Amino acid sequence: MKRIPLFIIILLAALPSLKAQSIFTAYSFNVEPKDEQTVLQLYKNYFGNKENLNKGMTVRLYQNHFKGKDDATHKVSYSGTPDVMGAAYDSKSTDAWSLFQSELSKYTKDVSADMGKTISYFGDTSNVSYPVSDLYLANIKDENLYKSNFAAFFSKYAAPNTRIAFGSFSTIRSDGATHFILISYKDFTTKFNYHIPNAIGYKEFQNSVKDIRTFTSSNTRYLLGRW
Repeated sequence: MKRIPLFIIILLAALPSLKAQSIFTAYSFNVEPKDEQTVLQLYKNYFGNKENLNKGMTVRLYQNHFKGKDDATHKVSYSGTPDVMGAAYDSKSTDAWSLFQSELSKYTKDVSADMGKTISYFGDTSNVSYPVSDLYLANIKDENLYKSNFAAFFSKYAAPNTRIAFGSFSTIRSDGATHFILISYKDFTTKFNYHIPNAIGYKEFQNSVKDIRTFTSSNTRYLLGRW
């Protein structure tokens, strides 16, 4: 995998490995509605070929729903352990990768790029894909305090058929966000019926971090493909 130019994005965050630290690089881009299926097929054709997928790395392509006017239409994330990601980015470009990028450029408009890591993760630990997710971006002044309080609550009260993750960005974002909270759902029905168990305990958690956390934006995304 060739080093990807740092002017594409995600917001995206990737679900972590429970056995080793997971880091991600994430890219966002805009696609015209008429070209969405073409772009999806390009990803399927390229990453559907196992020879094009670095061992240990997971690729996820998302479409944004319920988003702000400045959000990109699509996001792609690459995730894995630091060693896996390093090997992927250090590897030489192939003709297949160059052709894939060339074809994508005909239908996409780059927005920006991020990288970061997942810090805490609770909920369903199976390998089943949860295609619907809400991403909340925040500026957090005290990571250790937030992490501790986040874990104290969600280790006990993660809702059924959901996953919740807390992570950080290692890039400087223009919106000031330093961290993210990602809630993933089994389906849209689960999302629309979602409520956090123990409302009183959740209010206490929110009050415990209100002075160190400021939300900057949020959106909902749908998983189009995972390889």
